[in-house]
Amino acid sequence: CVMTEKLYPKNTKHYFHFVILSVLFAVICIPTAGKTVDILGVPLSVSIFYFPLIYVVADILTEVYGYALARRALWYSIIGQIITMAIFQFVAWMPPSTTLSNNESFVQILSQAPIFVLVGTIAVFVGDVVNNYVLAKMKIKSKGKNMAARFVVSTAAGEFTNTFIFYFFALVLTGIIPMSVAFYSILLGAILKICVEIVFLPLTIWVTKKIKEIEGIDVFDIKTDFNPLKF
Repeated sequence: CVMTEKLYPKNTKHYFHFVILSVLFAVICIPTAGKTVDILGVPLSVSIFYFPLIYVVADILTEVYGYALARRALWYSIIGQIITMAIFQFVAWMPPSTTLSNNESFVQILSQAPIFVLVGTIAVFVGDVVNNYVLAKMKIKSKGKNMAARFVVSTAAGEFTNTFIFYFFALVLTGIIPMSVAFYSILLGAILKICVEIVFLPLTIWVTKKIKEIEGIDVFDIKTDFNPLKF
């Protein structure tokens, strides 16, 4: 079934399930990404353990429903991040109760959120667009074959883009990760995220095929407008 962004599938109940997951993962990942942990002696964002799931969801969305609906889900995620940041700032700004003895900790942690949300939103947006674009184009080029290859290649392109933007501007330039290990942190972070994609690959492919079978759709973005700024 060849479809473009102007011909949306009628039954998209599973699409909304993945939109919820996409928004949830984004809202959780961005504010927490400022904490670093050492892996193989290299400082990495703690989000390395759960952020890659965003790309698993993005792959399924793009493969089944096409670039346009995946792009819409991405915008929903960004809106969710902005709302989260606004709430965090409201919590930090509100005068504390006289019984609260550790308000400074709340303020210190929540006040750092804007930089992570700002840079994280840009990183997620650019990385996700790259991931979805590469996957959609590879699907057309391969005529729908080699699903596993396009999942891995698109994730690699998106994750390297995302990791570089977020790590360099949110973690390295702010001094959280030393410049001396910046290259190794970015490289290892991206590689580990791609490894997560590979580990989840059998499940991702199974879920993708199952949804295609249930909903009777398989979108090829032949005439899709790939402008990432469209909603």
